[in-house]
Amino acid sequence: MSLIFESDVIKVDPAAAATHVLLVGCGEYPSLAPAGYGGLPSLTSPRISVEAVANWFLTGVDAMPPGQGKDSSEAFCNEDAPLGSLVMLTSPVGSYETPFGTSVPITRPSIANLKTAYLTWLDRLKLNPESRGVFYFCGHGISDGETQFLVADDLGEDEADMWNAAFHLSMTVQASLRKARASLFYFIDACMELSEEIINQMQAPKALIGASRRGALTTTEWAIVRATTANRLAYAPEGGVAHFTQALLSALRGHCGVEHPSGKGYAVDVTRLRAAISEFLEFAQPDDKTDRQGIGKTEGDGNWAVPLHVLTKRPSVMLELDVLPPGFRPIAQAFIQDMALVRDTKPLASGPVRFVREHGEWTYGTNSTDPTSFAEKIFNRKLLTNAAVRRLIKVD
Repeated sequence: MSLIFESDVIKVDPAAAATHVLLVGCGEYPSLAPAGYGGLPSLTSPRISVEAVANWFLTGVDAMPPGQGKDSSEAFCNEDAPLGSLVMLTSPVGSYETPFGTSVPITRPSIANLKTAYLTWLDRLKLNPESRGVFYFCGHGISDGETQFLVADDLGEDEADMWNAAFHLSMTVQASLRKARASLFYFIDACMELSEEIINQMQAPKALIGASRRGALTTTEWAIVRATTANRLAYAPEGGVAHFTQALLSALRGHCGVEHPSGKGYAVDVTRLRAAISEFLEFAQPDDKTDRQGIGKTEGDGNWAVPLHVLTKRPSVMLELDVLPPGFRPIAQAFIQDMALVRDTKPLASGPVRFVREHGEWTYGTNSTDPTSFAEKIFNRKLLTNAAVRRLIKVD
């Protein structure tokens, strides 16, 4: 288990309210082909995606040296549950260069290592109901048409049980709800593609940990946010951050939230975060892509209002503007203006343009550098409170 960060507060008092993070990226899968599972190739994105998520958590004020932490619009922030620990398992293995200047060797996400890390994560989360647990997985996911199974890096290495390195996600969560007391957030960047191999197994994969179905739940605030829908793929650029993960990070970087109950800052909870991820996921994919990845069904209980992250200033909207038909682009420009009529203008000659502004009322539109081509199109005092908005303005 690779413990990348543990706060001084948690070292002194393990029961202090904190956010405990477990990041898993399975990419190498060296035994898939020899075991006859050629349909599941190795992946280049999981390690890169895990490190991107780790960097977001670790560049905040909780982990960085004093005065070097980034603003809440760029990195993790939650005064009610500061970062307490972060553990990372990835393949291919190697060292992770932390934002605060250390190099940590990373543990492989085999099923045994994953179980050990998961139980340690739960042990931390048993201690305080005000803590938050974040589990992030990027790698192969498969489905029997309904249930999602996640695949550890050593699938196929146990000759006596080739599928023992796959585990049942929902049952793992259900078992965890009877062990942890904290709020739990699961972000799963994996496919849910139908697998005939898993359907034809004598025994379906089990939960990562064991538990009884009896007894009251010790946590009732939890959610699973999946990267894709049933029987569909999740996509990633070769050698880049996966689309869902990129959308997640974009949403967390200042683009969603609601006023915190204390009146101090803006709370980023599952309700707002899921909507923002969905909007940014659309932007992450090429416009001409027909098989578009859409965010999957979110499982969970509670009112989904527990803040995972807290912004110190009002969230922003990313507004993308373009003209239709696109033949007008060479002479068209887009603009946005505030209540004081201060206007920001960008040319559309190279394609759609984006403006980032605080949530609120904004006036936007398009006009031509050649006034005889088309009349100015203007949309007055539109309330913009989404994370990412795309507007195609028809001109004639």
